[in-house]
Amino acid sequence: MLRQRVITAVIGGGGFFAILYLGGPWIVVFIGIVAALAFGEWIHLKRVPLWSLPAVLGFAALEGIFFLTGSEGGLLQWVWPGSVGFDLDEAVWVVVVLFVLIPVLIRNEQTVLDTAFTLLGVLYLGILFRDFTWLRLSGEHGLAVCTLVLLSVWATDSAAYFVGRRVRGPKLAPVLSPNKTLSGSAAGILISPVPALVFFAVDIRPYSLPGMVILGMVASFAGQVGDLAESAVKRAFGAKDSGNLLPGHGGVLDRFDSLLLAGSVAYHLLGYLR
Repeated sequence: MLRQRVITAVIGGGGFFAILYLGGPWIVVFIGIVAALAFGEWIHLKRVPLWSLPAVLGFAALEGIFFLTGSEGGLLQWVWPGSVGFDLDEAVWVVVVLFVLIPVLIRNEQTVLDTAFTLLGVLYLGILFRDFTWLRLSGEHGLAVCTLVLLSVWATDSAAYFVGRRVRGPKLAPVLSPNKTLSGSAAGILISPVPALVFFAVDIRPYSLPGMVILGMVASFAGQVGDLAESAVKRAFGAKDSGNLLPGHGGVLDRFDSLLLAGSVAYHLLGYLR
């Protein structure tokens, strides 16, 4: 199992870093596809039919929020220059009102709970995948900052996994994720500044050293919270993994749960770093 995880991580991680390095339309289109795959896994947890009205409108709304919202005109401009974006508040208002009307339009063929869960997935995945992509495209230091966040989260996951298995001790959140321990969580946060120190040592300095360390530690903490949040969703439906697309890792959601919240929090933190 560990060998399979490592092979998938090396191949998938290498490909992901290549797309990350290319940036521009490559990262926008790639993450747009990943967001759709993650949403498909999300609605599958609730057994919402793929071709039902909530699901079809959900895919459209998700991609609309991802590609077309943002103060700078939306991510679509990186693929189609000159495209017009929309304000996120307005887009969310339209999506929420639309989904409130769905049970009426389909005469409760899918329940309000189905529609509400689908709407939650649209907002959660659409906005957070959007923020992660904007993090990569945030100015001349976007690649360095995004890579720092990724390495901090992955260092946290690795440290938490190996230290937690070795040291064990009290559980972090046994109801949500019975294998996670407080020792593993603490080890993850303690190791999260290491990528920042390495970056600073090799003269990759998008921010001051304290700012980079703070960014890494915040990403570590947010990543662990994001992981637990997805665990809570899976436990609600009795699922161990969100899917089986990635051998040894489960589904797309299982791989991006930590990065989603970490990337979104990091994106909104950038304006406060020096």
